[in-house]
Amino acid sequence: MKQLLTLFLVLFFSELSAQTFEQYIQSSSDDAEEKFDGSYVTISSSDIELVYDSWNSQGLQTIGLRFADINIPANSVINNAYIQFTADGSYSGDVSINIKGESSNNSITFSNEETNISSRNTTLAEVSWTLTEPWSDNESGINQRTPDLSDIVSEVLALNGWQFGNAVSFILTGNGGSDAKRRAFSFNEDPSKSAKLVIEYTSLSDVDLAVTSIQQPNEYMYSTSSIPIKVDVKNFGNLTINNFEILYYIDNDLVATDTSQETLNPGQSSSFTFSQMADFSTLGTYTVKAEVNAINGIDSDSTNNTFTKTVHVISEVDTLFFSAGSAWSYFDSTFSSGSNWTSIEYNDSSWSIGMGHFGFGESDQQTEFNSGLAAYFLRKKVNISNLNQLNNVYMHLIHDDAAVVYINGQEAFRTELMPLGQINHTTTARQSGNSSNENEFYTYKLDTSLFVNGINVIAISLHNRSTSNSDLSFDCFITSDFQYSQDGPYVSYEGNTIIVEEVTTTGVVSNTYNSTSEIVLTCYLPHMSTSFSFPLKNQISIEPSEQDTTPSKFFSVSDFDGHIEAFTMLLKGEGIIDDEFKWIYGNGHLIISGDLFDRGHHVTECMWLLYKLEDEAKAQGGKVHLIIGNHEMFNLEDDWRYVEVKYFNNAHLMGKRMIELYDNNTELGRWLRSKNIIERIGDYAFMHGGISPEVSALNLTYNQMNEYGRLEMNGDCNNTDCDIVNGSDGVYWYRGMAEEELTQSQVDEFVTNLGVERVIIGHTKGSTVRSLYNGRVLAIDMYHMDNFENGFMEALQFKLGCFYIFHTENNEHTYTLIDECDDFDTTNILEVNTLGQLQVYPNPTVSQLNVILPQNLQDNYMYRIVNQNGNTIRTGQTDSESFSIGLNGVESGRYYLILKSSKREIMGNFILVK
Repeated sequence: MKQLLTLFLVLFFSELSAQTFEQYIQSSSDDAEEKFDGSYVTISSSDIELVYDSWNSQGLQTIGLRFADINIPANSVINNAYIQFTADGSYSGDVSINIKGESSNNSITFSNEETNISSRNTTLAEVSWTLTEPWSDNESGINQRTPDLSDIVSEVLALNGWQFGNAVSFILTGNGGSDAKRRAFSFNEDPSKSAKLVIEYTSLSDVDLAVTSIQQPNEYMYSTSSIPIKVDVKNFGNLTINNFEILYYIDNDLVATDTSQETLNPGQSSSFTFSQMADFSTLGTYTVKAEVNAINGIDSDSTNNTFTKTVHVISEVDTLFFSAGSAWSYFDSTFSSGSNWTSIEYNDSSWSIGMGHFGFGESDQQTEFNSGLAAYFLRKKVNISNLNQLNNVYMHLIHDDAAVVYINGQEAFRTELMPLGQINHTTTARQSGNSSNENEFYTYKLDTSLFVNGINVIAISLHNRSTSNSDLSFDCFITSDFQYSQDGPYVSYEGNTIIVEEVTTTGVVSNTYNSTSEIVLTCYLPHMSTSFSFPLKNQISIEPSEQDTTPSKFFSVSDFDGHIEAFTMLLKGEGIIDDEFKWIYGNGHLIISGDLFDRGHHVTECMWLLYKLEDEAKAQGGKVHLIIGNHEMFNLEDDWRYVEVKYFNNAHLMGKRMIELYDNNTELGRWLRSKNIIERIGDYAFMHGGISPEVSALNLTYNQMNEYGRLEMNGDCNNTDCDIVNGSDGVYWYRGMAEEELTQSQVDEFVTNLGVERVIIGHTKGSTVRSLYNGRVLAIDMYHMDNFENGFMEALQFKLGCFYIFHTENNEHTYTLIDECDDFDTTNILEVNTLGQLQVYPNPTVSQLNVILPQNLQDNYMYRIVNQNGNTIRTGQTDSESFSIGLNGVESGRYYLILKSSKREIMGNFILVK
């Protein structure tokens, strides 16, 4: 009997008209990935990994895919449904994926909140998908298609409250690994290749007409007494419709009733324009409703017969000091009418009207642009009643990626990422903006002479990085005042003249000098209620690539990204600087393994602090090393993808392009170009990224690598070896060492070829300092800002052959030994502190060393005695206020005693006489 019923249903539905609905992912937040533990969700991934992703320790992740505007009636039978992916790269291996739907009649988009995907209620229906066939790059066929998901879709459509046009989400989990995964295009990478939901369905209605949209008027419009009303009608039924009645209302008052004689076949759509115009001459907000009725036959589903749209009628002329989210006329189609569009006289009546925020791809826009264009155009009229009363005018812009602003037909400014020279509607931004600042307002001071009394036109061309870019953002407002962020000083040279500029909260302060001896520079840190001053250097010399002697102590940190509070917390905690930012580290070395630039708000001050400390350290026999990282290179190469808004604002205020802040005629630019991308300091090599097989195979000296680095800084890298040293597998980019992609034998070979015992790298973050490859590599980059916000900081400390994780918190310092200590040559130590308050007797001693700890220094100590050759001859632990260390069998000579607790380190020397 069951078989007969199934056969009947198949035969019955085959007589009805089957229809197909397709929908791609519509925004960046509609395809999302969540870490295995739910601790992080990204809605801006450049691809979708199924389901292994190396971004977390477990690899496996949860994926959310949301498809909006599912225009399928609730009473439909789902015959088939699947998600079609496009392969992003070639991958193989067996992968098992489990697919469920979100049990919601209108799923909301994803957000970057913890467990935002995995915490959603799911359908009872689920589908298993086993991938065994390999994927080839850009392939989009049967292998990239899920099994039938019709049970999941049917369950969602059957939920109480499902309406035509709601959204459906799918949640994917599974198993796989680094050697068994698939990767698909995401919306952010290419919207046209993002996941696509295909639903084949059959309507159960003989007659089902629907109004699916009101095309015109737009949601926002300027006042007019005559505008046509245009709507879209679709036949969702199984019968052909030959005529129908269509009506429209304004604020529930019937305005027009028309009859269409058009034939609509099942599944067919048509646009209809009413014969009677609408009157929107009065400013205000209106409700426009369109309705369709079948003339022959009873409409089986009346829930989709009407469509309602809110229309805002606004003034065409704004005040000069308008707010964000205001109205603009815009043009988002191919446009090539020359420069006339920027003038007051230009007729933009055919343009659309929208309210900020404008753009596409991020689900945050009030007005959505069409994607796929290089440039978008906006105009706004503003009225100025008295030009003489204008003082300062500041324009604040969201412009992802770049823009050119015109006032009354004249170019007022172009943003940093716009090319120079002539531009048109095909001109793209010269690089992508900072993805974390895409929706932040940049500030530009306008020349008030560009304005006139009466009506003015502000015209803006907004330029994307490419026609395939997945997102775009624009908004704007104007104010009469603005507080800039303290920054500087910036020192530049013009012939024999020295120009010192500083950005204060009220504007630029500039002074000119004829001699460096006249200049004392000051960095102000108002957020820390402090400052520091220093002179200019007499000269800047190229740093040596190698130093033969290993310092007795050094401190190494990387990637602090211009966060001066976190950085100085480390330096003060280790005793490198005092509260006045003065060097107190004696003959110790401070080594910065790259990336003091970007993301932070005090990059300039961090550079000047290191600049100042260099001379102070040298005077005490110490040294400061700055190793160039990829972010230093970015800023020297005119690449601003990670720079904070503050620096763009300040450069524009000073009348400079960003590259001018660090070019060859500036003090900071000269200073940075004197630094190395790799250094050997005694037994250890320091670099930002790591040594790759490609770089090691070149068999270059330290000097050669640094020469190539300086060629890159100056834009002169033009040979293969130089490209490799500075490329994606180069010295300051390569992550393979930190991510342990190499074998132990490879690392041993690379490190030995460098002539050192260990290499110390930054660039790739971890939870703390990591010892890798049996201690041949120390990776020191970590989540400094997370640590600082949690009240502590960590870095790498070295003393007499031993490496420690230095941890400072609430003025308490702890030291955790990393690996076994290295042999250390102490013969060249110039200065060793005495034990101070410690009582060491007898000194000279005969067979044992007796120590009494004063009350204020009592603690649990690890002790170590080191000979003149750096070899450790005694180790132990004590928690007593007095203790003895036996020295039987130890030859006469000078030795070093090192006491280390979780809070402090004490070092001194004694003489053994026999």
